[in-house]
Formats: sequence, C-alpha cells, structure tokens
Amino acid sequence: MASITRFAQQGLLAAGLSISASAAMALPITLPTSFIDAESTFRFNRDTADLMDVLGIGVSALGNSVDDGSHWNFMMPVTQVSLDVSLFSLKPVSGMASGSGLLIHSEGGALSLANFGLDFKRNVLTADLGTVDGKISKTFDIFNFTVTQGLHLSTKGGLSMQMQLDNMMLTQQAQSAFTWSLALDEIAQAGLPTLNFGSLNVNINPSLRFGLSSKPLVSAVPEPSSWGMLGVGLLAVSVISRRRIKE
Repeated sequence: MASITRFAQQGLLAAGLSISASAAMALPITLPTSFIDAESTFRFNRDTADLMDVLGIGVSALGNSVDDGSHWNFMMPVTQVSLDVSLFSLKPVSGMASGSGLLIHSEGGALSLANFGLDFKRNVLTADLGTVDGKISKTFDIFNFTVTQGLHLSTKGGLSMQMQLDNMMLTQQAQSAFTWSLALDEIAQAGLPTLNFGSLNVNINPSLRFGLSSKPLVSAVPEPSSWGMLGVGLLAVSVISRRRIKE
C-alpha cells in the first residue's frame, strides 16, 4: 500500500516538478493513472441528446464507463496521459481511457466505442469502433474537438490537473459509420455534420483508487435480435434510476 501511494503521488507530482527543470526544453512525460483519481466526463450536448431521444437513439455505458443516471453523462477513468512540460507550459500530447466504452443504439442498429484516446496534435478523439457485422476498427477518428480550457495545474484542495474540451463534432469517417450502423434516414444524415455532441472534462487528482482495470475493452455489438431486449433492459434501468433520485 505504501509503495503504491508513493508511486501515485510521485507520478502526478513529476509533471509539476519538471516544469521548473528547464525553461528552454520541453520534457516528455508519460504518466500511468490507473491507480490515481483521474477522471474524464463526457457530457452530451442537451439539444443533441433531445434530438437523439426523438430519433430513438440511446447510449449506455460499457466497461469502466459509469452512467450518472441521466443516460447522457458518462464518467470514463483516465488510464494514461502523456505531456510535454517546461518552465512556462504544460502541454498535453495524448490521453487514454482504456477499458471504457459506450454502446450507441437505435431501433435499426448499433455501434460501440471503446478504449478512448485523445490526440492533441490533431485535436481528435479516437476509439475502437465496433459494428454489428463483428468488425472492430482500432483507434478510429470519432470526434474533432476544440480545447476551451488547456491543461493546467491547480493547487486548490491539493495538486491536480484539469482541462476542458468542447464542440465534439463527428469526423467525416464517423458520420458514415454512424449513418450505416444506426440505419439513419436521410433527414438525420443531413444533420450529422452540424451536431455538437458535447464536451469532455478531465480532472486528475493524486488521491488513490483501486480495482480499476486498464486492460483494453473488447466490445461486441449485440445482434439485431437482441436490440429489443436491450431496449427493455435500458428502460428498466431508467425507471430504477428515477425512483432512486425521487427517494
């Protein structure tokens, strides 16, 4: 326990300490974050969520992902971050939420997104894309995004790193994959390029967590015959969640 505690604290503190090491050279650092409280929260845009409801499209958590009960906000533990640090900057290079996933389903189809990655050189969120035909496309470009709050150190309540990404827009490849996998009609297809799917908030703290697997998630998309049962199951979960909130 003591050795794990030291490892987690030293890993996060390394980024802060390295900032003072050199003003002229950026130092690359990769931090495994499976054992510390590193979370990313994907929040679907409210207007987009309402439209998906109208179209009969739902989202459910897979693997390490956790639904907050609304079916539109999902916490996905960060398992690794890579940074370039210097005296005056803390620049993210990439991030991983290995083991997390989302199942997106409609009356006519479904697709899965698993093992999310952030590529800050291109400002692209990637994932392993699974379709109902059994095909899995590794590190598929899913969303383009903008960085509205860059990665920064905060000392409030202890050393932490935070950032916010917004304007999650489907890439052209993802638009085609969503259209085919979810069997979208022409009207829905026409609106895909303009939809802002939401935001991603990242918060990394030095406190410990246990029992998280960073093993990549292999997510199989249900066969068409299972979609009806899936819908019933999700409806039951929704009812239970609402009852708990009222209580």
